[in-house]
Amino acid sequence: MTMRQITGSQVLATGALEAGVQFVTGYPGSPSTSVVEALLPSAGDDLCIEWAINEKSAFDTAFGASLAGVRSLLCLKSVGLNVALDSLMVSNLAAGDGGFVILVGDDPGGWGSQNEEDSRPLAAAAEVPLLEPTSLANAKPVLRHAFELSTQFQVPVIVRITRALTAGTRTLNAGQSDDSPPLDSSPGPSPHPIAFRRQAERFNVLPIHVVDFHQKLQATLEEVQGRFEQSTLNGREGEGSQGVIAAGYTSHKLREVLAQSARPDLHIFDLCTLHPLPERKILDFLQRVDAVLVLEEIAPYVEHQVQALAQRAGLGLPIYGRSSGHVPRAGELFAPQIAQALTALLPDWPWPPFREDGRTMPSRQTLCEGCPYIPTFEALLAVMERQGGRDAFVVTGETGCMVRAQLPPWELLDVKYGMGSSIGLAAGLARAGIHQQIVALSGDSALLHSGLGELIDAAQANANLLVIVLDNETTALSGGQPHPGTPHNAQGQPRKPVDLDTLVQACGVDSVWVVGPEDAEATEAVLEEALAVNKLTVVIARGPCPHGK
Repeated sequence: MTMRQITGSQVLATGALEAGVQFVTGYPGSPSTSVVEALLPSAGDDLCIEWAINEKSAFDTAFGASLAGVRSLLCLKSVGLNVALDSLMVSNLAAGDGGFVILVGDDPGGWGSQNEEDSRPLAAAAEVPLLEPTSLANAKPVLRHAFELSTQFQVPVIVRITRALTAGTRTLNAGQSDDSPPLDSSPGPSPHPIAFRRQAERFNVLPIHVVDFHQKLQATLEEVQGRFEQSTLNGREGEGSQGVIAAGYTSHKLREVLAQSARPDLHIFDLCTLHPLPERKILDFLQRVDAVLVLEEIAPYVEHQVQALAQRAGLGLPIYGRSSGHVPRAGELFAPQIAQALTALLPDWPWPPFREDGRTMPSRQTLCEGCPYIPTFEALLAVMERQGGRDAFVVTGETGCMVRAQLPPWELLDVKYGMGSSIGLAAGLARAGIHQQIVALSGDSALLHSGLGELIDAAQANANLLVIVLDNETTALSGGQPHPGTPHNAQGQPRKPVDLDTLVQACGVDSVWVVGPEDAEATEAVLEEALAVNKLTVVIARGPCPHGK
């Protein structure tokens, strides 16, 4: 019999399609990027898919489409939700009828991110429903249910995922659909509207409306909690006196550990509905066990709530987890960490030896052969050597392929934080009056994402620094997705790209050069000239990514 494998990303994409999604947008960032790419083959007249300039723009566009009755999916990663947070914190008060789901990819272990952020507390702060699939089997119904919740209760809904889920695979027989459980209800997708229905009192979030809107949101959450108390997306298994609450995809990881051992007698609660918690269900679980281990990634978000719930109910059972130190307080959970945590409940259980995951972080992988960054870095290092040596310079960088400039033989970056921050960091160093010459490296997608505002501020402040824009015409590190400077869209259709040269000059920069990094002599000459100006200058090093789409 012919077998086929499907990834978690494909399962999530299928769930969105079956929910009737009509508009998909976002900004590239693992692990949510792969879901958009899984949806791209389905793009057409009934499904618009596009990449935005940054996460806030993507959020506002997707939310705007939902106000017109269109089911919209926003895909971003944890740090991208920070960029869109301002919009989230007001959209929760007055959502539309179409259905608006935010797929947020967290990165336990920080494998491809500048931090190890947990997005779940942001959902709680925004007071919106939060779901996380517990396995590949229920990933599809989670997406479908999220759209149903959003449509029925007129509230944004967040679905949180991790790399382990999107990279996971299921094996199916040819022609077999997945065996995901049925939904709690099935109202179906909203029809595409003919026109936007004007509702000024509903869609204008003004100070005079805020308290009323907030009270309505809180009442909505209470209704959602009642739904979650009955949700089949949560599950229980076993009858042992020792309990485990496995939040989100840690449920799947727990099952993988248990499958490699003689099965201990554990009472397991698989928790998919993370906010608001199904407190009555959890309390019933706590009353049936003597001790509980909470498995979750990344922060002790559920653990703290379970502790508070037990305290309010007068239960004195021990609750173990990240906060108690029984689960590592940082990093992704793999089999060795889960087995070690389970010893809090089963100190004498004979676990087999487990090996650590052997993955390499993207930032530790060298630049590709033919990458235009390589000759640019070499030219910059040569010029710095002639201009007083490496110690005479401070080089700032940011997220993207340039993080590999920190590897030998370049070891180029002195300062690197978040996306689009290199120019602002460099301008701050310049304003501090340091004696070294300052160079800011900016990627083309990062410049368009959020660096332009910092470039404008640097120009207004007359900051003395050199900005090198590494223009490879794509968002390379996340897989070669297009950005506004790319001459084609997500479907590969041609379009007019943004002119970076003109855009940079419009920011107030008088001295702008464009070089082809393959001409080392010309590149070095331009860098020498730019450094001699002693004011804000920009050099655009333009060369296509060898793996650009």
